[in-house]
Amino acid sequence: MPSAALLKRVDELPRLPKAVSELLDAVNNDNTSIKSISAKVAQDPIISARVLRLANSAHFGRSREVGSIEDAVVRLGMQTLRTLVIASAVVGAIPKTEGIDLAEFWGETFEIALYSQELAKVCGVAPDEAFTCAILHNIGDLLIAVVEPAIAAQIRAAAADGGDKQQLELSLLGFDSPSVGALLATNWKFAPALVQGIAFQRAPLNAKPASKLASVMYLSHAVFSHWDDQRDDDSFTAWLADIANHKAGIIKMDMSGLAEKFIALHGKGLEMGKQLA
Repeated sequence: MPSAALLKRVDELPRLPKAVSELLDAVNNDNTSIKSISAKVAQDPIISARVLRLANSAHFGRSREVGSIEDAVVRLGMQTLRTLVIASAVVGAIPKTEGIDLAEFWGETFEIALYSQELAKVCGVAPDEAFTCAILHNIGDLLIAVVEPAIAAQIRAAAADGGDKQQLELSLLGFDSPSVGALLATNWKFAPALVQGIAFQRAPLNAKPASKLASVMYLSHAVFSHWDDQRDDDSFTAWLADIANHKAGIIKMDMSGLAEKFIALHGKGLEMGKQLA
């Protein structure tokens, strides 16, 4: 959980804009109509532009280009719209920082979010909850880069050379990236389960009580990080099962067909990341 060093800097965390908070409440409410949500989206020109751009991108586009917000919302669906709202809120609340490529950052985030959604279906976790947790899971990296840009650059360079990122953060800052992200999620009034998923994403076995969301974050990040490893479907399944059992605390998990599903999803998140650059 957040250390004393982090809590002293809580006032430096960004606030969720009221308009975005209201839009997020709308897309999270199953009883809200498409027309009502579209009207709220239309009130924010930046989110509107991103919604239209993504709806007409390669992964979502059809033969007919859409020009209205309502048509774009229908094409994308509530989950993707929720993603853009959350991500746009973060982008709007946190200044751009030197050394972080936002297209790459969000591309990685969305890839992991898509894998998390798929894993959630076989781990007893609500897929939408896993998806939202994954959208915020790495936000601590952006916050650290804003608050301590020089130290953040030092950590990135050392981690690229093989250093342990978490140990570097703890030794140089007194807190780590997941703790910052969890504190932001708390300030933004996200559910406690989601906060725990972010806080324990690197060590799900340390969560008390156990956090399946943290386990899903851990597994999804492993899939992303080791995507280029040479494995056939059977060896991939065995590898993921071993991590699930020994590192993530998930004993029973039906992994049949997961490899094919991940292959079908691969690259879609990277495309989404470009819409926020």
